[in-house]
Amino acid sequence: MAKQYLITGATSSLGIYLVKMLLEQGNKVRILADVDVDCSAFDGMDIEIFRGETFHKDTMREFFNVEAPRESILIHAEEQVSIAQGKNLLMRRINVSGAVNIMDMCIKHKIGRLVYLSSAYALPVKGDPYVSGQEFHFDRNMVEGDYAQTKAEASAYIMEKVSLNKYDAVLVLPTFIIGPGTPKDSDIGKVLNSYLNKEVAPVNGGHVFVDVRDVAAGIIAAAEKGTRGAGYILTGEYRSTVEFLNDVCEAAGVEHDGKMFPDWLLNKSVAKFVDAYYKLTHKTNPKDIYAVFTTSSNARYELDGADEVTSANGISIKDSIKDTVTWVNGTGA
Repeated sequence: MAKQYLITGATSSLGIYLVKMLLEQGNKVRILADVDVDCSAFDGMDIEIFRGETFHKDTMREFFNVEAPRESILIHAEEQVSIAQGKNLLMRRINVSGAVNIMDMCIKHKIGRLVYLSSAYALPVKGDPYVSGQEFHFDRNMVEGDYAQTKAEASAYIMEKVSLNKYDAVLVLPTFIIGPGTPKDSDIGKVLNSYLNKEVAPVNGGHVFVDVRDVAAGIIAAAEKGTRGAGYILTGEYRSTVEFLNDVCEAAGVEHDGKMFPDWLLNKSVAKFVDAYYKLTHKTNPKDIYAVFTTSSNARYELDGADEVTSANGISIKDSIKDTVTWVNGTGA
């Protein structure tokens, strides 16, 4: 039987895959998009498009007006992702205010289930007592960076509503998402462009990546089979900076020159002088471009008993990196 799905963030690469997969399964789909957002990616698709903003409740009234709300599922996939340092008011507006409004509207309109796109980085590093199997506890003061903190704050609010209102919400927590559809101006897009154009030397480090198509499949599985109040980590494979760039070079058909930014320049004792140099000279700081590989949010997260909902396409990260490079270079479909 076809289900009614409501999706926010549908115009992102993840959102587009969600829409396509849900339609292929025969479901009914409606999306919420900002007034000035291009929705041409959905031309020819049998979906309903509503205009509104998650951080303005009044603009979402029609979006929530469905015939059978208790049998409907809302996937809140809208987010702003950035690993840049400093406060980002727009990120807070979207990631916190938007999520809070969506949660409140789901309760008010009696939407059957909410699936919230949280993040593995909203959790403290593995081994912390705040993480225990499927029982996740979120505290913005236990994580670093605006993105992780906004995701932790929104996740804590949703889990509070699950506890106090007995609302049916499920959280999915992916690690760093890559794959086709990655924007050129995204964090990973900047890494690829900077490296392939030899603009700045890369830094040592590593990160856990997961393919966008696997995340979409995991979200849908969580929507269909997830346990109320549970959180499910969607993780892929760990890649050191060197391993990642070797895969990038192979995909782009170029040689990896092996040059790396000296580790000693990242040492706290000299880092402030290095940062000051790049600021004064208006040159690109490698630490900013390659921050994804050096942030504290690169713990090797495990599935924590969530395999029953993480059915995925099983796309290798090597293939995902190849598809990302092809897309960012403008040669992808």
